[in-house]
Amino acid sequence: MLTIVVSIASQCPCHGDTTEASRGRPNILFIAVDDLNDFSGFASEEPGNFLQVIYPDPEVRRQVAGRLTPTLNRLAKQSSPFVRAYCAAALCGPSRTSLMTGVAPHVSGYYLHDRHFRLYPTLSDVVTLPQQLRRHGYFTAGAGKIFHKAVGDRNGALKDDWADARHSWDAWVNHAQGAAGKPGRFSPPNGGLMQFGRGHQPQQETGDWKTADFIARVLEAGSATATAARGRLGERRIALPSDQPFFLAAGLFRPHLPFYAPGEFFDRFPTTEMTGLNSDNLRTIVDDLKDLPPGAERFTDYRGGKFRMIMDHAKTVGGPSVETQAWKALVQSYLACVSFADSCLGRILDGLQKSEYADNTVVVVWSDHGYHLGPKYHVAKQAVWEKANRVLLVIRDPRNPDACDGTPRRQLASLNDLYPTICELTDVPLPGPKVGHSLVPLLNSADADPVRNEVVFTYMKGNHGLRTARHAFLRYQDGTTELYDMDADPRQLSSLAGDASYAELKASLNQQLDVWLNDPH
Repeated sequence: MLTIVVSIASQCPCHGDTTEASRGRPNILFIAVDDLNDFSGFASEEPGNFLQVIYPDPEVRRQVAGRLTPTLNRLAKQSSPFVRAYCAAALCGPSRTSLMTGVAPHVSGYYLHDRHFRLYPTLSDVVTLPQQLRRHGYFTAGAGKIFHKAVGDRNGALKDDWADARHSWDAWVNHAQGAAGKPGRFSPPNGGLMQFGRGHQPQQETGDWKTADFIARVLEAGSATATAARGRLGERRIALPSDQPFFLAAGLFRPHLPFYAPGEFFDRFPTTEMTGLNSDNLRTIVDDLKDLPPGAERFTDYRGGKFRMIMDHAKTVGGPSVETQAWKALVQSYLACVSFADSCLGRILDGLQKSEYADNTVVVVWSDHGYHLGPKYHVAKQAVWEKANRVLLVIRDPRNPDACDGTPRRQLASLNDLYPTICELTDVPLPGPKVGHSLVPLLNSADADPVRNEVVFTYMKGNHGLRTARHAFLRYQDGTTELYDMDADPRQLSSLAGDASYAELKASLNQQLDVWLNDPH
């Protein structure tokens, strides 16, 4: 999502309650991957996955899926992969803040990540997930991007304590992240963070690899000192106590922009295989904009935005004929970053597998939101369409064989369900009303009844998406709407909002959204 190969495929992690440690409260290994959409290889055949457009040849796509995320593919086979999981907001800070606090964005008003979440009156005294675990006997520690920024300062001004070190963590290490590189031919020269191209660092020298290696060394030896600590603030060492369970968090920055990754990962995705990124499909994407309501138009890049910037730059490089080449170069860079992140994940899981903690550590791997790479003429997250909000979520509980069966959980799930799920798994009470439902029934059985009837996600004030098992209903601040039958139209190409025959369904979903917004759950 390799130079490191994780052995979880050959060693079943479900050892059962065979030791005193495994009968106690579990440890939690909590791994976030930034900006990772639903491209994981194990999900490549799920309806609507854009990999099916990029690689229309099923055999080519099968091969790509195997080399894209080999670590995640193996993990999914020995876990509970939630293939219909969604974020609360398609932007890093609001999504992560909602997950970690259990407060929906429309309730907190935290729509952007312009400042520390505790500087919002609605969140000033909120109890975060690691804070609650810490209050109930857990040692909490981490490095990388878990909240919006990876840097914490427990002794300085609150505005600088982005990682919430003073409240959430016993030990927080400010660590290097990402990977360095140089813009490629089609990377727009004035694109800000919108840069893509081959990295110039070996994998072992990148910030994300060093973060992964640090966390892996903590697990392998029980303690480790960071070799790539960032700045002068905070701890440099994490030592796991022998008399407490732990909540250990690791945040990987890629595939967040800029799309730089070590060159070896680019070689896995030759653009010649991307036969679906062609002028016909580009025209289909443009034609798809015709039924967008006024409220949705601001979220496409057609008149301005990252995709338009890339296409305009391509024309200056080689004329209109090279637009699809630029599109392929962009996608290649994103896929390379996904595969690089997957390799870093492999290092962490390899460290866990070698450690004394493997039999009693629940692994939770998640991404903070999805990412568009062309659909709706959009290259970004910030939207309420499916591609911006569908996320990676995999949970492995080695104490529970049913949670290790590899069966996809197709019931709806939200990242906001992680707070109550982890509290139930650790026998920690919830600190008060929280948005979300425990996923433990779905860990116990892939055939269990759904824990929720809908998922709601928000981008900026007044723009909401309601996802049910079959439909997606999107309502914008100006009151205009989109409606999709996700069984018949998983790529959201034909909005039914203007079809009179769907008026009753539209009204029902509109009411369902209002009910949820008034009582988020």
